[in-house]
Amino acid sequence: MNYNITETLERFYICTSLPIIAINLDGSIIDSSGYEANFDNLLNKNNIINKAIEKIEHLKKHHTYIIPCLRSINYTVCPIDPKAMSKGLYILGPHSCLRDNPLGIPYKPRCLINNLVSLLYTISKDIHHGRHFKGSYSFHVRKAVDYINSNYNNDLTLLDVANYLNINKSYLCTLLKKETGKTFTQLLNEIRIEKSKNLLLENKSSMLNIALQVGFNNQNYFNITFKKITGMTPIEYRSNI
Repeated sequence: MNYNITETLERFYICTSLPIIAINLDGSIIDSSGYEANFDNLLNKNNIINKAIEKIEHLKKHHTYIIPCLRSINYTVCPIDPKAMSKGLYILGPHSCLRDNPLGIPYKPRCLINNLVSLLYTISKDIHHGRHFKGSYSFHVRKAVDYINSNYNNDLTLLDVANYLNINKSYLCTLLKKETGKTFTQLLNEIRIEKSKNLLLENKSSMLNIALQVGFNNQNYFNITFKKITGMTPIEYRSNI
């Protein structure tokens, strides 16, 4: 069961870039994806796990509950299995109603929360029926992908990720290529391009500004990479939305 939950968390985070954690009803953590020290601190400082457990009766009736945290920052709680509350809870977040939250909290409008929960259950159902990833990633590769997803907008290098994992850079390079079929640069660029798509959808910022926001040093390299991955330029992508 725990393996299915772990894969559900990982797949959900890859799809949404929204941190997520699974807990037992005694408050112990089953697993998480997308969590770093700042998110751990926010979760613990605001007693979110205990607040989630306190809403069991509400969740039995309505399946979801929004926990307010700081200004414009919330968490969403839902059962791992709505038909069996004893299996535990998912906590989605933190998420923010503001596009440019100063703490770097993912922007997720409240009107879309039900869609996110539906996606989570769809992923869980797929995994339950045997539709797993082709070969589950190892611990180090999962953590590397999580770290890249959380730091893609910085001047990130393979050495940075290796140091974070406390492993040899060459070993990490080999692991990434073996398990994902891609180099570190390919993974990083694909994540950056995916993030840029959201920005192209959400606002009318200049291409240079969007390139810089997702971690590219110049617009030309961003344009070249975007077309290589998507088959169209950023301008063409925006015009076709």
